[in-house]
Amino acid sequence: MKVRVEGLRDLERAMSELKVATAKNVARRSFKQALEPMAETARALAPEQSRALISTVQVSTRNPKGRFRKESPIEVHMGPGRNPQAVQQEFGNLNHSPQPYMRPAWEQEKKGALDATARILAEEVQKAAKRAARKAARQASKVGG
Repeated sequence: MKVRVEGLRDLERAMSELKVATAKNVARRSFKQALEPMAETARALAPEQSRALISTVQVSTRNPKGRFRKESPIEVHMGPGRNPQAVQQEFGNLNHSPQPYMRPAWEQEKKGALDATARILAEEVQKAAKRAARKAARQASKVGG
Protein backbone atom coordinates (compact mmCIF):
# COMPACT_ATOMS: atom_id res chain seq x y z
CA MET A 1 0.00 0.00 0.00
CA LYS A 2 1.38 3.39 -0.94
CA VAL A 3 0.40 6.74 0.51
CA ARG A 4 1.07 10.02 -1.20
CA VAL A 5 1.21 13.29 0.71
CA GLU A 6 1.07 16.60 -1.12
CA GLY A 7 1.36 20.25 -0.12
CA LEU A 8 4.52 20.13 1.99
CA ARG A 9 6.89 22.09 -0.30
CA ASP A 10 7.79 24.71 2.35
CA LEU A 11 8.63 21.96 4.79
CA GLU A 12 10.72 20.19 2.16
CA ARG A 13 12.62 23.42 1.48
CA ALA A 14 13.27 23.92 5.19
CA MET A 15 14.53 20.35 5.50
CA SER A 16 16.86 20.81 2.54
CA GLU A 17 18.62 23.59 4.46
CA LEU A 18 19.55 21.12 7.21
CA LYS A 19 22.51 18.76 7.01
CA VAL A 20 21.54 15.48 5.35
CA ALA A 21 22.06 13.40 8.49
CA THR A 22 20.12 15.90 10.61
CA ALA A 23 17.24 15.95 8.13
CA LYS A 24 17.07 12.15 8.12
CA ASN A 25 17.10 11.99 11.91
CA VAL A 26 14.40 14.66 12.13
CA ALA A 27 12.24 12.72 9.66
CA ARG A 28 12.75 9.40 11.45
CA ARG A 29 11.85 10.89 14.84
CA SER A 30 8.81 12.62 13.40
CA PHE A 31 7.50 9.55 11.57
CA LYS A 32 7.98 7.31 14.59
CA GLN A 33 6.18 9.79 16.83
CA ALA A 34 3.31 10.16 14.35
CA LEU A 35 2.84 6.37 14.10
CA GLU A 36 2.85 5.72 17.84
CA PRO A 37 -0.92 6.43 18.26
CA MET A 38 -1.61 3.83 15.55
CA ALA A 39 0.55 1.32 17.41
CA GLU A 40 -1.35 2.07 20.63
CA THR A 41 -4.64 1.47 18.84
CA ALA A 42 -3.34 -1.85 17.47
CA ARG A 43 -2.24 -2.88 20.97
CA ALA A 44 -5.69 -2.00 22.30
CA LEU A 45 -7.43 -3.96 19.52
CA ALA A 46 -5.26 -7.08 19.84
CA PRO A 47 -7.26 -9.99 21.26
CA GLU A 48 -7.01 -10.28 25.03
CA GLN A 49 -5.91 -13.94 24.93
CA SER A 50 -2.96 -13.00 22.71
CA ARG A 51 -0.90 -10.98 25.21
CA ALA A 52 2.23 -11.78 23.19
CA LEU A 53 0.83 -9.76 20.28
CA ILE A 54 0.28 -6.68 22.41
CA SER A 55 3.90 -6.52 23.51
CA THR A 56 5.32 -7.04 20.02
CA VAL A 57 3.47 -4.20 18.25
CA GLN A 58 6.17 -1.62 17.65
CA VAL A 59 7.17 1.37 15.57
CA SER A 60 10.61 0.95 14.07
CA THR A 61 12.89 2.10 11.29
CA ARG A 62 14.07 -1.47 10.82
CA ASN A 63 12.64 -3.51 7.99
CA PRO A 64 11.02 -6.51 9.72
CA LYS A 65 12.86 -9.65 8.56
CA GLY A 66 13.89 -7.80 5.41
CA ARG A 67 10.39 -8.49 4.06
CA PHE A 68 10.01 -5.23 2.20
CA ARG A 69 12.08 -3.80 -0.61
CA LYS A 70 13.40 -0.43 0.46
CA GLU A 71 11.70 2.25 -1.62
CA SER A 72 12.67 5.41 0.21
CA PRO A 73 15.74 6.71 2.05
CA ILE A 74 13.66 6.97 5.21
CA GLU A 75 11.13 4.30 6.08
CA VAL A 76 9.29 3.64 9.32
CA HIS A 77 7.32 0.45 9.94
CA MET A 78 4.54 -0.15 12.44
CA GLY A 79 3.49 -3.70 13.15
CA PRO A 80 3.95 -6.84 15.20
CA GLY A 81 7.66 -7.11 14.54
CA ARG A 82 8.93 -10.66 14.19
CA ASN A 83 5.96 -12.38 15.78
CA PRO A 84 4.85 -15.20 13.41
CA GLN A 85 1.52 -15.63 15.22
CA ALA A 86 0.50 -12.10 14.18
CA VAL A 87 -0.33 -13.14 10.60
CA GLN A 88 -2.41 -16.08 11.85
CA GLN A 89 -4.25 -13.81 14.26
CA GLU A 90 -4.91 -11.10 11.67
CA PHE A 91 -6.02 -13.34 8.79
CA GLY A 92 -6.95 -16.62 10.46
CA ASN A 93 -6.17 -20.17 9.33
CA LEU A 94 -7.91 -23.53 9.04
CA ASN A 95 -8.29 -23.86 12.80
CA HIS A 96 -8.93 -20.29 13.78
CA SER A 97 -11.05 -17.50 12.37
CA PRO A 98 -9.46 -14.09 11.70
CA GLN A 99 -9.30 -11.59 14.52
CA PRO A 100 -7.90 -8.50 12.81
CA TYR A 101 -6.33 -5.78 14.88
CA MET A 102 -3.68 -4.24 12.60
CA ARG A 103 -5.99 -3.36 9.71
CA PRO A 104 -8.62 -1.75 11.96
CA ALA A 105 -5.86 0.25 13.67
CA TRP A 106 -4.72 1.49 10.24
CA GLU A 107 -8.27 2.39 9.24
CA GLN A 108 -8.89 4.29 12.49
CA GLU A 109 -5.58 6.15 12.63
CA LYS A 110 -4.39 6.70 9.03
CA LYS A 111 -5.81 10.22 8.66
CA GLY A 112 -4.54 11.25 12.08
CA ALA A 113 -1.11 9.79 11.36
CA LEU A 114 -0.76 11.78 8.15
CA ASP A 115 -1.90 14.99 9.80
CA ALA A 116 0.37 14.38 12.78
CA THR A 117 3.32 13.68 10.48
CA ALA A 118 3.08 17.11 8.86
CA ARG A 119 2.60 18.87 12.22
CA ILE A 120 5.35 17.00 14.07
CA LEU A 121 7.76 17.26 11.14
CA ALA A 122 7.27 21.03 11.01
CA GLU A 123 7.96 21.31 14.75
CA GLU A 124 11.04 19.10 14.56
CA VAL A 125 12.45 20.99 11.56
CA GLN A 126 12.07 24.27 13.45
CA LYS A 127 13.83 22.82 16.50
CA ALA A 128 16.64 21.44 14.35
CA ALA A 129 17.07 24.77 12.54
CA LYS A 130 17.30 26.59 15.89
CA ARG A 131 19.87 24.06 17.16
CA ALA A 132 21.91 24.49 13.96
CA ALA A 133 21.78 28.29 14.31
CA ARG A 134 22.93 28.09 17.96
CA LYS A 135 25.75 25.74 16.97
CA ALA A 136 26.82 28.05 14.14
CA ALA A 137 26.80 31.02 16.54
CA ARG A 138 28.96 29.10 19.04
CA GLN A 139 31.39 28.15 16.28
CA ALA A 140 31.54 31.77 15.09
CA SER A 141 32.22 33.04 18.61
CA LYS A 142 35.06 30.50 19.05
CA VAL A 143 36.64 31.51 15.75
CA GLY A 144 36.12 35.25 16.34
CA GLY A 145 37.04 35.29 20.01
